[in-house]
Amino acid sequence: FSSSLQGSSLAHPHPLTELTRVVKPNYHPAMTSTMALTGNSSAQFGSSMQDGLVGLPILALALAVWLVDRHSRGGELTPACGGNFLRNLGPELAALMAVALLAAMLLGKGDHNGVHEIPSEDHQVWESITNEWQILTTADSLIGLQAMLRVLLLSSAVLRFRQAEKSPLASEPAAFLLLAALARTATLVLSPPDIYHLDGPLGGMLNIIVEALAIPLLLRLSLSAFKQSMTRIAVCLVAAVAAAVVAKFNRLALADAGDEYLDVLFSASELLELLGAGAFLLRSICTNNVGSFCTFAHLVLPLQQFLGAYFMLFSWGLEPFLEVPQLVGAGHPLLLLQASGLVEVGFYLIALAIYLGNCVPEKDALHPELTQHLEV
Repeated sequence: FSSSLQGSSLAHPHPLTELTRVVKPNYHPAMTSTMALTGNSSAQFGSSMQDGLVGLPILALALAVWLVDRHSRGGELTPACGGNFLRNLGPELAALMAVALLAAMLLGKGDHNGVHEIPSEDHQVWESITNEWQILTTADSLIGLQAMLRVLLLSSAVLRFRQAEKSPLASEPAAFLLLAALARTATLVLSPPDIYHLDGPLGGMLNIIVEALAIPLLLRLSLSAFKQSMTRIAVCLVAAVAAAVVAKFNRLALADAGDEYLDVLFSASELLELLGAGAFLLRSICTNNVGSFCTFAHLVLPLQQFLGAYFMLFSWGLEPFLEVPQLVGAGHPLLLLQASGLVEVGFYLIALAIYLGNCVPEKDALHPELTQHLEV
């Protein structure tokens, strides 16, 4: 962002320390004092949380191995998960290549496409940041790539709606992700040019347009959520309100005085993404639908959320799971954002593991006649 992250260059005039103006680690002596201000208790808490959360990918891998072994030893993947996957999703793979080429072209140019110009006095800071993120130019490019992948996946879902409406992405997960997209877009629209907008090649109006495009696509996917029972709708509403309350008491301090709602919207968008990932995992457990779009969604979602999680972990100028007091408006926003990002990746990886297990038919289903003969 343009505010106070390691990979973003420029901040608005803010009545905090110099840390909020330049956010490259070790660039200012203020970072050393910030490390001391975090305190031993925060470091120990962050370390224990980190140890617990980084085990989620290992758990997902172990679950995938167990499910595949449980279903069949030597069974073949169903057509939707095997060779037919590449043939059926030709348009999506072509679009993925186009998005990759567009991103590579913009990143290769390395221009600053943010909504505000870089002041001449900050050119040295910009060069220092681009030297550290030599491929991405800035850490903001991670969020830009995430938004592009999101729109690609959602476009595929709308174009293949008959498959998508039976997938774990439809209904409640899409509703939570819709609320998150609304919060993100509102944050961009209502923020001044130097707050919460992305810097670098994938920032500026390009990012605003891509984020806004996700809203109608998610609205189409989430309509079925309103056809559910009143109990399920009430649970979703309570969860969304709870996310907003938690965001209010765990927010950053990037916005100007009087605009703290922007910080709340930012935290709320991440928490709503977490609820969407949790709902996606629950629907993956409860359903065993297998199809080309389901395969595509289960593969793209972990990658998409990994980009955001990496940004949250390594763009603040400190080790992960350490608070920066100058950036804290209330509660523990950095711990919340980083932990929720990792949990989202873990949820999607576990859902992928379950899906891969469903892609392998059970051994008994492969040889029904042999099974019947043995039972006799």
